[in-house]
Amino acid sequence: MDARGLVPERPAEEWTRVGIDITDAHGERLYREWTYEEVAAACDRARAEADAPVVIIEPR
Repeated sequence: MDARGLVPERPAEEWTRVGIDITDAHGERLYREWTYEEVAAACDRARAEADAPVVIIEPR
């Protein structure tokens, strides 16, 4: 396994951005970067959605 793919449980220092940079076997590249604020907002939305009640509608 390529050591660049390993991610520590917690960063060694404070971070402001996180990014992914992947190139597949065909040379197609995917690059995306998020700020700390974007990641924190997405986590907050996911927590709120997980805490929301689940409504189950029975088929008629």
